[in-house]
Amino acid sequence: MIRCYLPAERWRDGPVELDEAESKLLAAVRRARTGDRIGVLDGKGTAGEAEVVAPHKSRTTIRILSRLAVAPFVPRRILIQALVREQQMDWLIQKAVELGVHDIWPLQTDHAVVQIRPGDAGRKAARWQAIALSACKQSGNPWLPRILPARTLPEILAALAGVPGAACFGALQADAVPLPELFGRLRNENCPQVAMFIGPEGDFSPAEVEAMLSAGVQPVTFGPIVLRVETAALFILSALQYAWMR
Repeated sequence: MIRCYLPAERWRDGPVELDEAESKLLAAVRRARTGDRIGVLDGKGTAGEAEVVAPHKSRTTIRILSRLAVAPFVPRRILIQALVREQQMDWLIQKAVELGVHDIWPLQTDHAVVQIRPGDAGRKAARWQAIALSACKQSGNPWLPRILPARTLPEILAALAGVPGAACFGALQADAVPLPELFGRLRNENCPQVAMFIGPEGDFSPAEVEAMLSAGVQPVTFGPIVLRVETAALFILSALQYAWMR
């Protein structure tokens, strides 16, 4: 089913108009016709079905037929992702949305090939947010994740300080805890939030590892095989989803 985004404040009985971008996608690209049924979501947990009343490439009118409030995934999940090349990051965001991520915090790291200039951070975040919205519509996930501008490790550790929950990072060191062991314990403790750090292709620097350990971030191992950055991100999100399945 075709799905469109309709902001929460515009959901009401009777005809409503989609914005220009959604109208163009529905009427001009997907060629919807009067009477067609489509899915709608608001990015804040509400999904529903609607009927196309009057398709138009800039102001399509629809009528909402049903709506359903969808509870967010538990626990709240934050992916703190070291910057990678553009195509990798785009793909990673799409798949993270499908796995129910709540926040994506891009991370500037010492060994990252990609660096974002401060003046470009907001523009990049907006582009990533648009990719996330597209992934929500494709997958049917009605919860649009928040994607922040890229920040440094000290900034992110400061943002996590004092917030209830746990944090972990993928590590190659010998004392790292197996991921199933950590997630099993956190589920038994009803942990409300898990922040997951994924490093760059060159791994975290010794200084970054020391900073995370000092902040109480738990090193975890994904097993004996070294994973690519995007594989590691999807691995940890999938493992968390599996660990909390009822």
